[in-house]
Amino acid sequence: MHIAPFNNQNKAIIDMNDAHVPLTYFNIVKLTRGDRFQYATPGYETCIVPATGQIDVVVADVTVEKLGLRGDDVWDGEPEGVYVPSGLTAEMICLTEAAEIFVAGAKFNQTLTPFAVRAGDIDKVQYGSDETKTHRKIKHILGQKQADQVGRLLVSELFTVGQGGWSGFPPHKHDTDRLPDETRHDEVYNFRFKPDHGFGMQLL
Repeated sequence: MHIAPFNNQNKAIIDMNDAHVPLTYFNIVKLTRGDRFQYATPGYETCIVPATGQIDVVVADVTVEKLGLRGDDVWDGEPEGVYVPSGLTAEMICLTEAAEIFVAGAKFNQTLTPFAVRAGDIDKVQYGSDETKTHRKIKHILGQKQADQVGRLLVSELFTVGQGGWSGFPPHKHDTDRLPDETRHDEVYNFRFKPDHGFGMQLL
């Protein structure tokens, strides 16, 4: 399913129990200085990741101050995030002139403990090579390092190096429950391009 860019007015782009990818949730929230935004996703754990700007995040009795190291460019600096357990309400407060925030989620009923993932906690890996056009840099915000703190949610940024690179090489799939070879694993991708007139292709 392809969703073209549109003004979602801070409403979920992929809501809970979506017909196509019911195991996932995704929203893009845009705020200006002083704006506050609250959300709750019962039955879904989520992760708040500022793409640009800086925010405070409050989840239950946990307050994370000055989350986000980037200015007004998603390509500038490392990502940071806050894990929001299922069943809890999260509030974001914008500290900069503007902020764009990604909220990614996965279906999970158990309520765990909220925590922050700062730049130093990011798990960085590289795969592929320039010669085969498969060189990509991956920054795991919620990955193996946090495996014992979350339920099913994985959140990463993937940077494809150079022009004409393949981010999902070799070709693979994981959309069917057929253990031990494969388990269903719904995915959501938000594509950004530099330069702006760049483009991508996804084959299903």
